[in-house]
Amino acid sequence: MSAIGLVIAIAVPISLVLFAFVIWGRKQQASNAKREQARLVKQKADDLLEALEFLILVDNHQEIQQVVLDRVVQLYERANSAMPKADKDAPAAQAFDVDEYRQKISQNQNLRKVFKSDRELRYGRRQLTRILKTLGSLAKGRVISETAMLEYRRYLRMTMLEREVDTYTAQGDVAGQRGDVLTASNYYKAAKKLLIEFDLQYPEKTERIRELAQRTAALYNSKDNVNPNDALSRALSKEEAAEASGQFGIPTDPSAQAKKKF
Repeated sequence: MSAIGLVIAIAVPISLVLFAFVIWGRKQQASNAKREQARLVKQKADDLLEALEFLILVDNHQEIQQVVLDRVVQLYERANSAMPKADKDAPAAQAFDVDEYRQKISQNQNLRKVFKSDRELRYGRRQLTRILKTLGSLAKGRVISETAMLEYRRYLRMTMLEREVDTYTAQGDVAGQRGDVLTASNYYKAAKKLLIEFDLQYPEKTERIRELAQRTAALYNSKDNVNPNDALSRALSKEEAAEASGQFGIPTDPSAQAKKKF
């Protein structure tokens, strides 16, 4: 065999192998890009699902919750369609059980009126913000009307305001009952500040501000008789008891990898 023939005999198989590697590398790159895209969409769906679980825990506006659930389903479907075929067929891939959440939404349950800590309040605000942003994007995509979006956002903001004010009021009542005047006063002041700074029309605002002022005055004047809200105080005590026993409704560590289900 001539030298040229020998070179060709060696070079052609090597070229074919290299060409196969190039093709394989490009396919792997495309699969990795799809996998990353699917991961990002799935993470968005997971985050929105967590926000929905929070909403189900504190409110029972089923229409809003169903709109959010539909968006969660859409995101999971989009994530699944973006996955490479090998990942779709993998045993670890689990379908989202939408019926479970439809059942949660339709069930009547004891809603949480107060939170046990400022951390939970911050967690609640973060979840509410996520839902409000989702409603805005749905309105832009004409999935819901602009009117419905504004109505939903107003309702959710007022609901969160009431939960925050009720929580601070209950915390103030509990502190006042144990004689901690300064702490009680600060809680009442925080509740009053929320009401004053709320930028939507809230019919009960004036009455609730007056009530908080009376509670604050009663702390420093033993002649005043302002009864604590027993229902809220009991709710707060219940949440604190749940914390002591490790039974949480809202994760105390939202950054944990394993999110608790509500």
